[in-house]
Amino acid sequence: MKCRMCGFEFDENELENLGCSNCGKHDNCRQVHCPNCGFGNHPEFEEEFEFIVKLKERFKKRKSTN
Repeated sequence: MKCRMCGFEFDENELENLGCSNCGKHDNCRQVHCPNCGFGNHPEFEEEFEFIVKLKERFKKRKSTN
């Protein structure tokens, strides 16, 4: 997984504690906190964020050709 905040790449399966302990949803928490910056990444949003990044790149290319 790549952290959307700092860009650090890590294997979420190797982390000891995937969710935070203070959110109140500790048993159902699916956030994966980056070991580098602590940002809570949501694995279920990975495909959506990937789509948004590709869309932004497409707009940048289109803007640079005009």
